[in-house]
Amino acid sequence: MLVVVTGVAQAKGAVMRLLPRCGRYLLPVVALVIPLLLLPGCADDDPVCPAVGPDISGFIRVSSSGQAAVGATAYLAAVRPEYFSYSYTTVIDSTFADQDGRYLFDGLAAGTYRVYGGVWGRQLSGFSLVSAFSRTIDLTAKGAGNVANLALVAVADKGTVTGKVTLGSPAPAPVDSAEVRLFRFEGQDVVMVDVGYTDAAGVYSLTDVATGNYSVAAVKEFTPTEAPFPVYMSGASEAYFCNGEDPVSIPTLILTEIPVEKPAIYLYPEHTDEISVTLDFAAGSRLTTSEPPYGDGWRVNVAPSGRIDDRYDYLFYEAAARGAPVLNAGWCFARSDLIAGLTQVVSQAGLSAAESADFLEYWLARLPVFDHYLVLPVMGDDLDVWVDLQVEPAPTSELRFWLFFQGSGQAVALEAPSIAPFVREGFTVVEWGGAVLAPRLR
Repeated sequence: MLVVVTGVAQAKGAVMRLLPRCGRYLLPVVALVIPLLLLPGCADDDPVCPAVGPDISGFIRVSSSGQAAVGATAYLAAVRPEYFSYSYTTVIDSTFADQDGRYLFDGLAAGTYRVYGGVWGRQLSGFSLVSAFSRTIDLTAKGAGNVANLALVAVADKGTVTGKVTLGSPAPAPVDSAEVRLFRFEGQDVVMVDVGYTDAAGVYSLTDVATGNYSVAAVKEFTPTEAPFPVYMSGASEAYFCNGEDPVSIPTLILTEIPVEKPAIYLYPEHTDEISVTLDFAAGSRLTTSEPPYGDGWRVNVAPSGRIDDRYDYLFYEAAARGAPVLNAGWCFARSDLIAGLTQVVSQAGLSAAESADFLEYWLARLPVFDHYLVLPVMGDDLDVWVDLQVEPAPTSELRFWLFFQGSGQAVALEAPSIAPFVREGFTVVEWGGAVLAPRLR
C-alpha cells in the first residue's frame, strides 16, 4: 500500500517551490544580470530538454512501514561554510515525490547540498511527518550517484535540546545570560520557535522540542562605554535533527570575533610627501593582515595622485573585531537591486569613481547569496570603538566608513541613515571597509 499525500500538502509545496540560487557567490557585475535558471522537469536523458548540471535524487519512505510517501515534499538546502564559524544551511528549492516515492533535483550548479523531506499536517500548522537532513553531498561534476534516501518519522513534541555557550578568545570561558534561540526548518522557511538563557556555567536547556531539523544561535549583547551603540557577539550551530523524544546535546556554541575585511586607506596629499599612518586597536580588536606590512605603523611616500611608494593605490589591512554593532539605520536591498543600491550608497558616502569601482569589485564578488541584504553603515569617529586611524601630517579632509552586510530571507524596514556630504579639501584621507554578519532569521 502507498502513502499518498494530497490536497493541502501539495498546495503548500507548490506555493513554496522557488528557483534555486546561482552558485555560491554573487557573481561579478556583468554575470549578475544573466541569471542561471534550472529547467524544471528535465532529465539527463531528455534530448529535447537536456539537464545542465548534476542531479540529486532518492526515495522518500515512511520509516515505520517502509511505504513510499507519494506526494511528499523534498527540500533542497545549500550548505555554505565560507563565511561563518559554522556551516550555514539555507533551503533553496523543493519538489514532490512521484508515485514510487522518488524525488529529483535536476541540473544543479556545483556546490554542497543536503536534502530533507516532509508531509504537512492538514491545517498547515507544521509537519506531521518529517525526515532528518541527508548527509552532505558535494556536487563537483555531472553524473549519477548523488543519492539521498529519506525516512519520514511521525512528529512528537517531548524532545530536549541542551548545550553550552562560551567565549572564543582570549581563552574559552562560560557566558552567563546569553540569549539562546532555537530555529526550526519548516519547508523553505526557518522559524524561531523558542528562546532560553544560559546559567552562570554557560549551560542552557530547551524542552518540549518537536521532531524536526533545527539550528541553535546564541547572542550576548553588551555596551562598551566608548561605543555609541550596543555591540553583540554571536555563535550558531550547524543544522541537526531532534526526534521529538530523546535529548539532543549540541556542540558548544562559541561566541567569536567578526572579521573586518579590506579596510582600504587612500591618501591624497597636495604634494608628494612622506606620511605616517598608525592604527590604534581598541575594545579587543586586533590586526590580522596588512599590505604593505604594518609593523609598528606605515611610513610611506605618497604622490598627489594617491600612488603610494610608487607601488600601491591604497594601504590595506584586515582586523578581527570583538563584537558586531547593533544598528537600526541602513538600507535593505533585494538581490536584484544590490548593484544599483550599493553604487548609490558609496556615491552618497563620498567615494570617487575609482574608489567606488574598487569597493564594488570587492564586495559584489564577496557577499553570499541571499534574497535581501541589510547594509548597515558605521562612519567617522564611531569607528574608533574598533580602530582609531592616526595620520601625520594631519589631513584637511577625512572620510571613514565601514558597511556591515547581513543577509535576510525577506525585506526589513530600516531607518534611513543621515549622511553629510563629503567635501574634499587639501590633504584628503579616505577609508572604506566592511564585514559580513551572520544572517538574519525570522
